[in-house]
Amino acid sequence: MWAFCLHSLFREYGWQFLRRVAVPHPVKTGRAVLDSGALDFSGKMIAISKETPDQGLEDARSIIGVGFCLKPMSPPCMSGRANHDCHYLEHLLHCETPQIPVCCRQCAIRKIGMMTLKTGAAFYIMTSAQDILFDLFTPALNEERFSSGLFVLCRYSLRPFAVGLLASGIRGWLFPFESGDCRDYKTWLLADRGIKEERTEINEPNQETIGELLAKAAKEPMPNTQFERRGNVLYPRISANDRVQRTDAADA
Repeated sequence: MWAFCLHSLFREYGWQFLRRVAVPHPVKTGRAVLDSGALDFSGKMIAISKETPDQGLEDARSIIGVGFCLKPMSPPCMSGRANHDCHYLEHLLHCETPQIPVCCRQCAIRKIGMMTLKTGAAFYIMTSAQDILFDLFTPALNEERFSSGLFVLCRYSLRPFAVGLLASGIRGWLFPFESGDCRDYKTWLLADRGIKEERTEINEPNQETIGELLAKAAKEPMPNTQFERRGNVLYPRISANDRVQRTDAADA
């Protein structure tokens, strides 16, 4: 991790992290570095929590994050690749009878996004480290917008990402990609700029565990919700039709 930090100091993300997290919150950042050093990142899943590791996702203050490199390449994602967009979750899902395009049928982002919608959590397609700083870490630290989460990312990023989570007070779970991920700083830096020629994959055991965690957090009965975009993050909202149905039921 120290090599990662040293390289990052010469880039905008590094000094932005210092300016917005480390300098204004030195005690939290120092503890985060120490706590991350005690974590074992060699396994298939890493729990990030200092107090309640078995506690589940916390409804509206939870966020599910996945790497953009999970997007399909053949046929290519209709939303493009190195961005926060998902055409299906943002647009096609809102149709009365949504048709699943070929590129979306086996896309892990669509599948995890659909499961996320049932939990009431926010959904985030992660791109650059700087966007993650502004979209995830600083809102959690300064506004307490997020308190728990589940994240799928490359193994090379696990420890620095864990430091950001711990410093900003987010507990949760990290799942490393099985294949196609970044294994060194040079490859990571290219991906951080949106240059990623390989598609990453989640192994089957982790897919099952992610599904179980999200199923456990699902709400019953499930409201007819949709995603709406706020900045780079998708948040669930109750659709107009469901709002009308609830009003009618209350008036009956």
